[in-house]
Amino acid sequence: MSAKRRKLSPTEERFAVALAEGRSQAEAYRLANPKSARWKHASLYTKASELMAEERLQVRVAALQRELAAQSLWSRVQSVQALRKVVLESSRNADIVAAVKELNAMHGYHAPHRVEHSGAVGAIERRIIDVGAAVRERVPEAEPAVLDVFPLAPALPR
Repeated sequence: MSAKRRKLSPTEERFAVALAEGRSQAEAYRLANPKSARWKHASLYTKASELMAEERLQVRVAALQRELAAQSLWSRVQSVQALRKVVLESSRNADIVAAVKELNAMHGYHAPHRVEHSGAVGAIERRIIDVGAAVRERVPEAEPAVLDVFPLAPALPR
């Protein structure tokens, strides 16, 4: 039996699952092999890298990532498409501005800002735009399970 066709051991499978979930190689190795918690960092990184270099493990991680992506209810691409549709088709300027602001936030276009943490903390009021209603209006073909991601926000007093 070739090395490429050999099944993954339970430890290797745990390593692959942790990687597919977005953990680093070192963290995934620690989770998959608890004994490695006592190892030196250099040893841990070397072993994790060697394991990840195996083609059969790379194939398994890619398969797990595809499975996780298929289970996702609302992807980043779907979010961008829904917000783009609001920008292109809305007749209300406030909806367009809010959609563009959200798109900019999603893509990291906001400049970092400094937050002062001294003094008393007062009440913070934040107006919430009912994105769920906007999505329901603009994307009627969207599945109800997807729309449940956007629960209706209670109306805030003005």
